[in-house]
Amino acid sequence: MKAKLQACCLIAMITWGGTIFSQTKLKSLEDFKTPTGDWFMAKDVKVDSVNHKLFTYAEGGDSFVNGATGKTVHLESKEAFGDIELHLEFLLPEGSNSGIYFQSRYEIQIFDSYGKENIDFSDCGGIYQRWDESKPKKQKGYEGITPRVNATKSLGEWQTCDIIFRAPKFDANGKKVKNAMFEKVVLNGVIIHENKEVTGATREGLAGVEVAKAPLRLQGDHGRVAFRNIRIRDLENTRATKLNIWVDVFENTEKGPNYDFVVQGDATEDEAKNMFEYSNGELKAMDKWTASTAPYGVAITKKRYSSYDLKFEFKWGERRFEPRLNEIRDAGLLYHCQAGTYAWPPSLEYQIQEGDCGDLWSILGVSCDVLRDGEILVLKKADYSRSKKFVDKEKSGWNKVLLKVRGDSAQYYLNGVLVNEIINSNYAGVSINSGFIALQAEYSELIYRNIKIMEK
Repeated sequence: MKAKLQACCLIAMITWGGTIFSQTKLKSLEDFKTPTGDWFMAKDVKVDSVNHKLFTYAEGGDSFVNGATGKTVHLESKEAFGDIELHLEFLLPEGSNSGIYFQSRYEIQIFDSYGKENIDFSDCGGIYQRWDESKPKKQKGYEGITPRVNATKSLGEWQTCDIIFRAPKFDANGKKVKNAMFEKVVLNGVIIHENKEVTGATREGLAGVEVAKAPLRLQGDHGRVAFRNIRIRDLENTRATKLNIWVDVFENTEKGPNYDFVVQGDATEDEAKNMFEYSNGELKAMDKWTASTAPYGVAITKKRYSSYDLKFEFKWGERRFEPRLNEIRDAGLLYHCQAGTYAWPPSLEYQIQEGDCGDLWSILGVSCDVLRDGEILVLKKADYSRSKKFVDKEKSGWNKVLLKVRGDSAQYYLNGVLVNEIINSNYAGVSINSGFIALQAEYSELIYRNIKIMEK
């Protein structure tokens, strides 16, 4: 578990088998359409300790700042997106205001709302209201959605958003058949929206008809703001549900892979594509790796699963890599992942580690209780909490894993024996019963095979 206590990671764009995996990282102004106005790149961005309405910073770096006055053009990505998962971090000075416009149309509000007891759609994390100028004065604004709770951090702290957005859907004739939806909005590790539809563009969103794909927009004209670590995962190839049938977890859709490889740090494409290989029903980790040191990463689904049986076999290879060259070999099955743009996401884990296979780990805000011999064991709430397996059934060579998930509960089987059981999974105090599924690789050769899932 030592590797699991290292810092969370950034993602890299990855290629494999000639296919570009849909990991996008907006890291410079060149990733946005021109003109970019007064936006500039900075480092060490902080709220001024004397005048809290201003920033201090140094030039260069990886943070986007919207000019000296906070009144400039919006940033719009060059790439157009449909269904996506977005991660970004933002910083606001006192009283400031900005927004994230999905498809340049549907806004998640960014606002200095720390400490407010009575919040509405215009506060931080709110889904901003729509607007109709033709309606009477007090009816022009409508359909704004207030966050479930105020999760805003205090002045001067960088804040995080993880958002799953579903674009509107259209039939063959171009008629809209499904509204845009914010499937999940997580602000600073707290779920503030789930499955909230938006019937059309919110106020100040791009006018005109809705479309299947359009750029991401960052608001630049409402006050000073800084953004960093902007990462996008394309969820367009999410596979349809097939009940009560065993299917390959990582099988492709007609449009391409329904999974991504997410790797720690700024690995090059050549490095990243050598970390994982999936073919003929086998997921090989580090098989082609040649360097003495290695990153860690996951193969993660684009689909979020709720109730299912998941089974596979695994076997360790021979080689190990720095920084765990002399440590026991370590990996894991992650489920109920609440985000997928990390190589180390908030999730629950079925531990795959020499001597500890079948242990439970709860990770980065996702927690649960353990059911053992009819008794409920409440785990200590921490970034990483552990419950050891009930019995040791691990063996050399191939081992068989079965995970039975039913919403917020799960049973861990190893080589046909129940070795752990959890109930009451939750994230930041909200019960959770679904998430992405990921298989890890951590500095050792490893083969997963016969990776099957049956949805219930």
